Amino acid sequence: MDVFSFISVDGNIAINVGTAADMANCWHRFRSRVGEKAITYCDYRSTIPGTLSLTLPTANPLSLIGEPNSTEWKYLPPVFYETATYNIGIHLKDVASQPQVLHKLKEVTELFTALPINKEKTEWLLSAPLSFVNEPGIFELKFKYQPIGKSERTDAFSFRVVSPKLDTKDDYNHILAEINAQYNEIIYQYLTLTMQTLQRGGRSDNDVVWLSIFREIVADYVRAVTYIVNRPHLRQTRTVYHDRADRIKRWSPRMEEEYAERESEQTLDRSYFRHEEIIHTHNTRENRFVKFTLDRIGKRLGTIVETITTKSAKAKESEKVADSELAELNGYVAALRRLSHSSLLRNLRGEPLRSESMVLQKRTGYAQVYRYWLLLQKGIELFEGTNAIGVRPIWELYELWCFLKMRQIVADILGLHFDNPNEITEEPMPMVKPFEDNNKEHTVYYTCKGGSEVRLHYQHTYSRRTGEVHTATTENRPDIVLTIIKPDGLELTYLFDAKYRLIDDNRLNQEDREELAAANLIGADIPPADAINQMHRYRDAIYYGSDRYSHTAKEIIGGYILFPGRGDNESIRQRFYYKSIETVNIGAFPLLPDAEDPTNEGSLLFEFLTNILNKPAAFDHIKDAIPQKGLVYHSESAPSGDDLVLVGYYKTEQLEAIVNNRLYYVPAALGKGSINLVSGFEKTKYLLLHHDKDRVLIRLKGDGPKFFPKPSLEAMGFSPSGDYYLGFEIKDFTPVPGIDPNAYKLERKGQQRYTPYFTTIDKFSL
Repeated sequence: MDVFSFISVDGNIAINVGTAADMANCWHRFRSRVGEKAITYCDYRSTIPGTLSLTLPTANPLSLIGEPNSTEWKYLPPVFYETATYNIGIHLKDVASQPQVLHKLKEVTELFTALPINKEKTEWLLSAPLSFVNEPGIFELKFKYQPIGKSERTDAFSFRVVSPKLDTKDDYNHILAEINAQYNEIIYQYLTLTMQTLQRGGRSDNDVVWLSIFREIVADYVRAVTYIVNRPHLRQTRTVYHDRADRIKRWSPRMEEEYAERESEQTLDRSYFRHEEIIHTHNTRENRFVKFTLDRIGKRLGTIVETITTKSAKAKESEKVADSELAELNGYVAALRRLSHSSLLRNLRGEPLRSESMVLQKRTGYAQVYRYWLLLQKGIELFEGTNAIGVRPIWELYELWCFLKMRQIVADILGLHFDNPNEITEEPMPMVKPFEDNNKEHTVYYTCKGGSEVRLHYQHTYSRRTGEVHTATTENRPDIVLTIIKPDGLELTYLFDAKYRLIDDNRLNQEDREELAAANLIGADIPPADAINQMHRYRDAIYYGSDRYSHTAKEIIGGYILFPGRGDNESIRQRFYYKSIETVNIGAFPLLPDAEDPTNEGSLLFEFLTNILNKPAAFDHIKDAIPQKGLVYHSESAPSGDDLVLVGYYKTEQLEAIVNNRLYYVPAALGKGSINLVSGFEKTKYLLLHHDKDRVLIRLKGDGPKFFPKPSLEAMGFSPSGDYYLGFEIKDFTPVPGIDPNAYKLERKGQQRYTPYFTTIDKFSL
């Protein structure tokens, strides 16, 4: 069906767009995400006046929009969705040569086929199928042509591509605001004073966005610098000289009076007269700043062009940059170089401005140069501006936002603060460079109470060379890795992958539809199957091993997808991808930006992270994991019914020595007070210390008793009465959790209660 039509005033240009997508479903999903503002969400703009027709949500045929002969149409519903493919046709009449579509990607320009309509080749059709998958935003359809009898020109029509997953206005800006709050390298605050931002020691590395802003201001920037070169601001300097009368060309009235006096005194032959010369110099701080901007902009632009050229040469055909794009960029480089070598600026040394300047605020040319310089520092906050780079890679920002969201959630759950280096440490984060491969990793270290540690990794790589945690085959690089290190050294690893993709309810398979019908559920988006399958592959691929992998064991406890899914929490809890977290520790969590209520973002993820971060023992993390068939997980630290317990009495004066030496001893001979040894006594795990009503159940090291003669014990501060003893080493004095020692009834009464003996843990209340 036709969804878009534009006809220029003279009728020589017509743009028509059609699609086979279900536009009613696209509109329904978009409206359910955005709400009432959906009907006025989009603006459409053209560089040439004409008439616009759109297919409105309430009517199938094309409807005339606004006034004819306009160049801007505001507050309209969308017709371009990132989930649809469109057939675009640009019909041009009365042109002298073949027209061409311009875009930074060679793939886009080559998608358009130029077909002559008549034999004279004065009428052409440019057509192509375009898809905007995962790339919502402002798209500019630019085309170059030459009308008959006129000079060549370039025109464009821009429109918004919307997403049923995110509100690409509020949610996108919300994502940017949260990123900016954590890392000010991404977006610079727009400065109102003339203290330029290099003094802050940072810069934005997002070359794509920098280049898009540069395209918007380059023509005006070059015009302003050219104006300065032709009408520069000069500074007056006064130089004082003392010369004889015959060397002075300009005389002031005061100097003439002094000359008359010296002449009457007949001392002219030995008199020197003080005089000043006014010199106009172009070596001003404002001109040095202009040279500074030319040098910096030219250098960065040159680096970007070189990077694009190199990578385009190596890229596959569909990803190559168009030749017209490279020619345009090289033209900008040459123009900046010419200005930098102009007579005014050639011999100046560029330097940033370090104080306020009225010249940069008020004077024509200088004020414009400074404004454009600040705009280039603004970074990706100018997303809403129409530009030539097309739509933004929003999936990149979503992935980064998911990491930052988890970074903050973990800190909130643990009660730690980023401004306290004793609690959280991290290095400045390396930002994504869209024109370059990003192989850098970022890690946040959390120091928890109780001796545990938590690490959160962004873009962590596992390969055959990554040490104890490795892959035996190919490299794996999950987006986010959460590692919990317990006090006993055991590491527990959880993987998260951010996917800016989902399947809507109208595209479910038969199994999903039957599941929803049986549970009487509605709503709740579903992550794509291949994304969940990736988590299964991660868990199967990443292993733990030491001594060059002499043994290996599975490393990953669980793997989870983060995706921009919608739905209330109760509906999500009934979906297979959430219930599977409890059964197999593979699943997905919806994580959707909420500009109106940020505290509601990722509530189910917050609940899950709270659970795993607050578990006291490592066994609590893995007891629900699924082992090999026929096996079960058992914690060495968890009590078992047949574990042996040494029941021992202590005197008040003995307690300090017991605590200091972490040792409890019993007589080894068969005399008074000796212990009756039982089978397996060397593996005794627990010690019940008791004194009247005071009791504590603690852990022994479990490596068997050691032989101690009387002198050795005396050297430790004990007061033994016999000659030889067996000593049981105590692991620590932390009470065994979950067991009440006071609920245990001593098996020996009267004087016998002072004699040590063995029992089993099942005699206690487990």
